[in-house]
This record gives sequence, structure tokens and C-alpha cells, in this order.
Amino acid sequence: MNDSAETGADHRRHELLSDVAEAVAQFVIDKKIMEPDPAMELGNHLADFLADHWKGQKIYMVGDRDFKLNKRDLEIYQRMQRGNANELAAEYNISYVRVYQIYKRCLAEARSRRQNDLFGDTTQHAAPTE
Repeated sequence: MNDSAETGADHRRHELLSDVAEAVAQFVIDKKIMEPDPAMELGNHLADFLADHWKGQKIYMVGDRDFKLNKRDLEIYQRMQRGNANELAAEYNISYVRVYQIYKRCLAEARSRRQNDLFGDTTQHAAPTE
């Protein structure tokens, strides 16, 4: 029989929760908001909150690619030329298919920023009727 009581510290924290705790702590330390000990406490508190609040849920974490164009994607878009997709894929450690997907998405975003919506709300611009 084992005389010692098992505690939560005897088990490894889930990888996602551990990453959250470490990332939050590192962020506040790097920004010089907190010292390391309180920063780790904050990170662990957030991880505990997530575990308690979302326990039992199956969560699919989206990549959130439509929310923003990140720096890498913009670099790929700006550097893309005919025939250099394989080179960019090797440089950014992604597939050449992904390079084309990124380029197509950035191109669509750039076009949507330059062009008005053809079928958008036309009531603002309509001449008043008498």
C-alpha cells in the first residue's frame, strides 16, 4: 500500500494548459509587467481557470487565418513571382500548395480593400425619388 497521498502536482499538466501558463508568464515577464514568480502564478491561474471553466468540453481550435494576415503571409504574397513557389515553400517550411493558398487569400484581401462591393448596399447612393 502506498502511504503518500497523490497530489495534482504528481501528474503532468495537459500540454495545452501548460503552454498557456508558460506563454502568459513569459509574455508578462518580457514586457516587464511582472517578476517571474507572480508571472508564473498568473499563468497557472489562467490555466486553472480554463481547465475548470471548459472541463469536459471538446474544443476545436481554429487557426483564425481569416482574422488577420500575419507577417509571414504578407511576405510570401509580396515575394511571390511566377515559378518561385517551391523556393518560398522551402524557405518557410510549408508546402508549395500552401504557398499558393496564402497568395490567393492575400490577393483576395488586397482586391477587396481596393474595390467597392458591386452588390453592396446601394441605397446610400441612390438618388432621392419624388
